[in-house]
Amino acid sequence: MNSFAAQLWSDLTAQWNQLRSVIGFSAPLSALPGWMAPGLALSALLALALAAGIAVLSLGTLLVALLVAHLLLERVFGVTIALAPPR
Repeated sequence: MNSFAAQLWSDLTAQWNQLRSVIGFSAPLSALPGWMAPGLALSALLALALAAGIAVLSLGTLLVALLVAHLLLERVFGVTIALAPPR
């Protein structure tokens, strides 16, 4: 069992090293001092939260625009859009 775990660990580290060679920004980040890791993790989380907030805001804007278009078509122009059930 130990040889299987050792082989699995060596395969995992080899794949990790291959992945690090493919990703271009891993070398500069791994060269940073250890005390910068919490700041880097916090800034990554803040960037992720900001991106998620922008996505939710964009979705809200889309839904409001669709509601305005629906109300404009229905109340002003009198166009009704209905979906027919599949036969």
